[in-house]
Amino acid sequence: MPPVVIPGINVALLTGPLVLGYMFQFCLYGILIVQVYLWSEAFPKERTGIRALVWAMFLLESIFTLFCTIAAWNQYGPGWGDTDTLVIIDWSWEPLPALNGVLAGVAQSFYIWRIWSLSKKLWLPVMIGLVMATQVTVSFYYGIVVSVEGRGVDKLFALTPEITLWLTATAATDVLITGSLVWIFSRQKQNTNFKRTSSLINRLIRYSVETGAVTSAGALIEVILWLTSHQFNIHFIFFLILGKLYSNMLMATLNARAPIFRGELSGERSTVPSSSFWADMNGRTAVGQVSNVKLNSRGTVNISRTTETLKDGDTIVMDASAVFRIF
Repeated sequence: MPPVVIPGINVALLTGPLVLGYMFQFCLYGILIVQVYLWSEAFPKERTGIRALVWAMFLLESIFTLFCTIAAWNQYGPGWGDTDTLVIIDWSWEPLPALNGVLAGVAQSFYIWRIWSLSKKLWLPVMIGLVMATQVTVSFYYGIVVSVEGRGVDKLFALTPEITLWLTATAATDVLITGSLVWIFSRQKQNTNFKRTSSLINRLIRYSVETGAVTSAGALIEVILWLTSHQFNIHFIFFLILGKLYSNMLMATLNARAPIFRGELSGERSTVPSSSFWADMNGRTAVGQVSNVKLNSRGTVNISRTTETLKDGDTIVMDASAVFRIF
């Protein structure tokens, strides 16, 4: 059977990207399931707030995947060969913009909360939160307008300013979060003269940049593709996977605390400190001499060098003049 040919329309660039988007988002959903399972096994006594966050995010991702499955079936099952599917968006796409915005907002809210916990400066998380709220609001507006005014592809073209604002605000939030974390860690690095402590902070900085770069790149690539080639569906590849990028990065951050991801047993000493980005300081006081870095199963880091180590609340006192705030 020869391929469908419509004069003036490149059918492959309209249907092909959607196939890739569906497949990639299914793959990322599978990765997310594995990450959630590993998290549940590694942290059975996780704090209530984080448990609620993870399961709410996983529920939203499952709903998103369900609607994607319906959309793929309607387009490539009973809709196969129907040229209207090229210009009319299936009803199952209506909740996807809002779900994408909420999933990004959930992950970003978690990082904003950690920024406040680290800096204790209200203006910084409030500023980032306003940008985050903008992208969530515009994503809802985008989805509502398309649903009310019709699901024609031409309706999307009329919403180019709103779509650009949504994706730009999403990327801007990621950049602000990453920049804030790097700034906070850099300030902590300046307050210590310990080589191992500086090495740990360098790892935290690198981890923050890598995590933020993935989601920022996804949002920026999507907005660039939308602005330069919105007559095709290439940008939908990143639209369909954007929410799952945020969810997987969040779970990767949470799972980084587990010993299995550091290749060590709980309570063992390691000369290669992993990310303590979301560590909880539950200990009270410890006195002793440690020649390297000791990590426990919750990611709490105890660092000392032939000195008395006092761990009180959120701080580790190295000596009378060196204080390193972990979290």
